[in-house]
Amino acid sequence: MTSYLSDAVSIYLTDVANFRSEMRERSGEAVEAEADRAALQEVLQTAAQICAEIEPAAREGWELTARLEDGEVIYPDHIREGYEKLREAGLVSFAVAEEFGGFGLPSLVANLILQMISRADAGLMTIVGLQAGVAEDIQVYAPQELKEQYLPRFASGELMGAMDLTEPQAGSDLGAITTRAEAREGRVFLDGQKIFITNGGCEIHLVLARDADSFDESKGTTRGLSLFLCPRTLPDGTPNGVSVPRLEHKLGIHGSPTAVVDFDDAEAWRLGEKGEGFKAMLTLMNNARLGVAAQGVGISEAAMSLALRYASERKQFGVPIGDQPLMKNMLARMALTLEGSRALLYRACVLVDRNRAVENRLAGGGVPDEEAKELQALLERNSIRIRLLTPLAKYLATEGCDQLTRTAIQVHGGIGFMEESEAGKLHRDAIITTIYEGTSEIQVSFALKEIGKGALGVVFEEIGAELDSLEDPELVDYAGKVRTAMAQIMEASVALMADFGYALLSARALADVVIDVIVASELLKQAAADKRRFDLAASWVNRQMLDVESKTRRIAEGSSARVDRAERILDLVR
Repeated sequence: MTSYLSDAVSIYLTDVANFRSEMRERSGEAVEAEADRAALQEVLQTAAQICAEIEPAAREGWELTARLEDGEVIYPDHIREGYEKLREAGLVSFAVAEEFGGFGLPSLVANLILQMISRADAGLMTIVGLQAGVAEDIQVYAPQELKEQYLPRFASGELMGAMDLTEPQAGSDLGAITTRAEAREGRVFLDGQKIFITNGGCEIHLVLARDADSFDESKGTTRGLSLFLCPRTLPDGTPNGVSVPRLEHKLGIHGSPTAVVDFDDAEAWRLGEKGEGFKAMLTLMNNARLGVAAQGVGISEAAMSLALRYASERKQFGVPIGDQPLMKNMLARMALTLEGSRALLYRACVLVDRNRAVENRLAGGGVPDEEAKELQALLERNSIRIRLLTPLAKYLATEGCDQLTRTAIQVHGGIGFMEESEAGKLHRDAIITTIYEGTSEIQVSFALKEIGKGALGVVFEEIGAELDSLEDPELVDYAGKVRTAMAQIMEASVALMADFGYALLSARALADVVIDVIVASELLKQAAADKRRFDLAASWVNRQMLDVESKTRRIAEGSSARVDRAERILDLVR
């Protein structure tokens, strides 16, 4: 079994992202960089050890599902036991601040832990990931009284959380939400139903609901939506009007309960400003998208490890199948997909941490005006980069996971198609990652929107500087190929934005080529830090820059007439 802590993780901790030290330095605190880094490495090593211990029981109990008994959700044994091990180590609400009993871990470290949990048990990861995300939204948007009441219990693992958005008529279209929030005598009560709620039997629900006093005029829009904290048990110990009438049956991630949740005059507390719920929920959704990207990377790691082991053990014609040239190439492409997904996710997380460092520095006060102005400009430019990289990271990691786990089945041949096959189980877990927290199509649409607002130039500005900083002659040659690809993308994107209908049609192709360039730069940085990763970077550049050339030419030469052609093709099969 390959290690839960990859070489790439070590590179980021030592060479690419000195995030923790940067945060403290910018907040004006004294810092011991090596001690800080050692502490984070110890946290990750603890998580890796726990996840390795969890994995066997998780695979053995994969078919076991959560069940509903008298309105209460009962988790399978391996989920309960795995959660308890993580809880005892304090690894269930990563970002809760130290003042509330948490570790306040950076985004990169938090997502590395989620990646490890996903590799061991993707179902358990959805529970832990949501708990961490809900706690973070409470930390950002709740009044101090609610923070003090709930955050210590999240940090200790006593409380779990859920994000309640989807309704029978409102999936990705949140403007169609009809759950009603009515204010009465200074209190707020919710009525409505949510569906497909991950870990819906938990104690704390963050609910997006429409304020009753503007219900009719705001209906169909995201205006008038507010975010509420709604507990199943009220502060005085009495039950709230929150119930779970049904659990769903799914293709994968069986240990994670997916529920229908009813709110019947359930008391709730507002988080953030009235009518600004969509904005507050975006914070949670963006964090969740990076979390699902980490889930995709973790599942991919599990499938990669499984495929490598089987290919080395299974012999055909007297030799291991992994020694056959076609199989060796297949495995190498799997590794390339995994490392590309990992690189883009880590880059996005590092940017999130850098921006938190800037925010801490500005919030601390005492910053000279000129420096404050520069920091604010950096904050805004990094925010633009994060808004583009977040959907791209989710798209690449989850589509890559779907592809990689399917290939792992192919490596196993007929055995991979058997019901008990671990490769098959991983593939069934992988499928949902391309769907929840926004489908792949929604992710590339979000990316297109940001590109239309100028994000591509801001991202490429940073990448250009990184390519210029490379000194190794071999890497410089590859950097030149990436620069050529960047120019091709910029030219194609200008032509694309002149025709919005065609832009939507080509959003996926544009996302692919932008990802190719960002990952290329990231892998070249890794190769500069560790020579062993040169072949990885070189292979990515050689393969993917050819893809960029082909796709940008197709984008530049096409038009919205392709939409009409697609309609005529569909007429043939209707």
